[in-house]
Amino acid sequence: MRKAVWMLGVLALTAGMAAAQDKAALEKTLIANEHKINEAVAKADRAGFTALTASDGLSADGNGFMKIGDFTPIMDQAKIQTWKISDEKVQWVDANTAIVAYVWTGSGTFQGQRVPPKTYASTVWTKKGDKWIAVYHQESEAAKPAPAKPAVKK
Repeated sequence: MRKAVWMLGVLALTAGMAAAQDKAALEKTLIANEHKINEAVAKADRAGFTALTASDGLSADGNGFMKIGDFTPIMDQAKIQTWKISDEKVQWVDANTAIVAYVWTGSGTFQGQRVPPKTYASTVWTKKGDKWIAVYHQESEAAKPAPAKPAVKK
């Protein structure tokens, strides 16, 4: 009997470790997909962008809301010279939904307006069928540093 209980414990532990490894691999994939979306925007690659996003999805930033499908036709108005994603984190909502949050830094313009050089961004990814797609994206411009206090003269 003890051997059977021990075996069940080993099987449960092994299954748990495999699930954790699968989740870690999936998190790497979602982060890589986030990089692919940013690369697609920088290169105005509509096919690469639409392959990873839901056309009926939504995006929000300091200018308001935009349907992802409405962004695709005007993607070439984004002129991104440099970009980098850092400090990526994945927050699981459930087995089929995850949020990828990160810091975006870069330079460029969109519709002639300078893009913020640093934003905090997050994308909601959901599994539809056997494919993970981005359904919601949010960007918040990082606060500008407080101005330096003038030196006090004595």
